[in-house]
Amino acid sequence: MNEQKMNYEHVLSPIKIGPMTLKNRVSFTPVWPSFATADGHVNRELIEWVRDIVKGGAACINIGCGCVNRNLPPFVTHLLRMSEESVVNEMTILSDLVHMYQCKIGIELFAINMYGGNFADRDHNGDKPAVELDPTYMTKEQIKEYIEDFALAAERAVRCGVDSLVIHGAHGQLPGCFLNKRINERTDEYGGSMENRCRIVIEIVKKIRTKVPKTYPVTVRMHFFDDEGFENDLQIPDYIEIAKYFEANGIDAIHFSIGTEDRTGAPDMKAGWRNEYYKAFKKELHIPIYGPNEVKTPEEAEAILEDGVYDFVIMGRPHSADPEWGNKAKSGHPEDIRPCLNCNFCVYHVTADQYQIRCTVNPTLGREIDDLIPAKPGEGTVAVIGGGPGGIQAAMTLADRGFHVVLFEEREELGGSLNLANKAPGKFRMDNLIRYYRTQVEKRPNIEVRLNQKITADNVSEIEKLQPYAVVYAAGGNPIRPGRIPGIEKGIPCNDVLRHEVKFENSTVAVIGGGMSGLETAEVLAADGNKVIIVEMAPIVGNGVYFYNVRKTRRILENAGCEIKTETALQEIKDGAVVVAPHKDNFISEAMSGIANIAGVADKVQEDSHEGPYEIPVNATVLALGVMSNTSLLETLEAKFDKVVAVGDCSKPGKIADATSAAYWRCKNL
Repeated sequence: MNEQKMNYEHVLSPIKIGPMTLKNRVSFTPVWPSFATADGHVNRELIEWVRDIVKGGAACINIGCGCVNRNLPPFVTHLLRMSEESVVNEMTILSDLVHMYQCKIGIELFAINMYGGNFADRDHNGDKPAVELDPTYMTKEQIKEYIEDFALAAERAVRCGVDSLVIHGAHGQLPGCFLNKRINERTDEYGGSMENRCRIVIEIVKKIRTKVPKTYPVTVRMHFFDDEGFENDLQIPDYIEIAKYFEANGIDAIHFSIGTEDRTGAPDMKAGWRNEYYKAFKKELHIPIYGPNEVKTPEEAEAILEDGVYDFVIMGRPHSADPEWGNKAKSGHPEDIRPCLNCNFCVYHVTADQYQIRCTVNPTLGREIDDLIPAKPGEGTVAVIGGGPGGIQAAMTLADRGFHVVLFEEREELGGSLNLANKAPGKFRMDNLIRYYRTQVEKRPNIEVRLNQKITADNVSEIEKLQPYAVVYAAGGNPIRPGRIPGIEKGIPCNDVLRHEVKFENSTVAVIGGGMSGLETAEVLAADGNKVIIVEMAPIVGNGVYFYNVRKTRRILENAGCEIKTETALQEIKDGAVVVAPHKDNFISEAMSGIANIAGVADKVQEDSHEGPYEIPVNATVLALGVMSNTSLLETLEAKFDKVVAVGDCSKPGKIADATSAAYWRCKNL
């Protein structure tokens, strides 16, 4: 145990930011969780979410998106209104809570300045990001008003008991959009030279210093792009110059934020992917620096800190996956940390779904209030059928209540659909989740695993022998294979390709279905040197998945020569060809286009010039049409047992998050 702790001596060591001392080097990064009331006030959901994080061992929690705007755009809801005096008493409660756990609280002061679209959307001249207020055209009166708004919000934050301030100057928000000369075309004292472009940030800081104690820690969050590719973009030396100027003008620390597009954590990004840039900043600066770097584990954090990449680690998604990250690292049990998958389901839920943050692997995120009610102790045996994510989560939840759990899995290893989801190139983080689940099952002596045992209507007596208190059915769904399509029996299930039970090389393969299963199957096929053609009825591919993930996968496929045909329907599978036809459903097209636009991406795939059915020569056809519920065994179970709970695809096909959430909550209250 002590030896393990020594391995994290950098992670667990204190650090000072200005006069503020953090107990360790792990902080929760500012995020947009959509907690708070619709009109921007503290509520119980926000309080309990914060409590879960700070009691888990983090040194500091930075509350994201404390809006300073007097008038917010209509689409902005559920963000703290630091522009209103009424927030003071509410935030005081939050600060007191954080301090109970020897943790510090920071507030990100945020002047939202974006339309509802993506940062990559351009304005009328086709070059600049779409912002509500273009810094080039803001009046000096508007600039002074925003400076005053920041200062007033800072003064309120100090009265709330907040320990530090973060000025959000990244990702197209004011005042950060002044910094980039591509965006800021002013010719007065707020544009042109580096000093002029930084002027608004410095004036904000100076104004804040007139309203709060001069020793109060103030951080600036700024982004840097190294390969955006637009003419006149700033380069790393330019950002270093800006950072040094901030340091010289009283900034206590700098939060370097990577930006947008591929700079948001995709599943294939590894820890330390921007080490060389952080080192370049650190070499030139004397104040603490930090930023996102895809750090997920204590080992990764320790290695980066030991290497002097930056001064402390900030994590949003890993803390969402497991708020106890810090405590588990400190106790020497990193294997118990629920791993973040970089699936971006959390971000998708907030942006596209426009709802409170959720997590694929943490079923209590966003439902902390519900989890305050303790589960009743369990007695007796519960049978769980299916060793996928839903079944394993069910088994863990039931075992923690005290039940003896017998977990049946038809294959030779636990993991279920996760053992397919990890096959696409770059999906290595899925292996972390598989290892986590298997470790947690092994650590619970009251979980008995029976591998290679498929439960059917013919051998349900194996369940009856247990005389179970309840049965949890989590056996997954059945692949969809539309019977009305001629030659559909010739189609190969995508699972067979992902398991490498069927393999093609140097062939032309049609993949029917453009969901993530189809896209990832196409990745596997393309990596083996095949020409892949994806056929999707809907107007977009990857529906229901965060668009950064989809865009990155698409880019990989397109670079491999893959063709993607949307609004195209399968008509027939022949030997040596597939027959497809244009398919336009106005209702579906409009609905999905709306989803795409909310998410900030409405990428057009190649237009299909055909007016009727046509053949595409292929060597094979792979079906990736999703799954349908499998209720046949469920009906048998319900006839024999009093308590039967179905979770996951066998009940209602959905995401991994749907299965783990249903498993946790239904089994907690079973």
